[in-house]
Amino acid sequence: MKKLIAIAIAVAVVFTATLAVAQDKLVTTKVTKVTIAKDKNGNEYVRLSVDNAKTLNGVSYTTTTSAMAFGELVAKAKTLKADTNVKMIVSEKEFKGNASYTIIKFVE
Repeated sequence: MKKLIAIAIAVAVVFTATLAVAQDKLVTTKVTKVTIAKDKNGNEYVRLSVDNAKTLNGVSYTTTTSAMAFGELVAKAKTLKADTNVKMIVSEKEFKGNASYTIIKFVE
């Protein structure tokens, strides 16, 4: 019984920590790659690879971050091409140690 309670507490802590790291932000960046795919249910989604400027200890550098478009945002995301700039509101989360975006809205 104690083992089950310990497992339940561990799952609750991980779940709570996952919810705590998500935050919305406005991002203006360059699209480097557009990938159209289907999920396990056959619904289309778009993965945009975008530049993400960072600074660590005074050193500036750029990484590539995935920005995912689902549902009604797929149509707009499919029109984007590599090397174009895009402005969007995203929910930023961490996935396998790397930042990842879920697109909430494209800003014109």
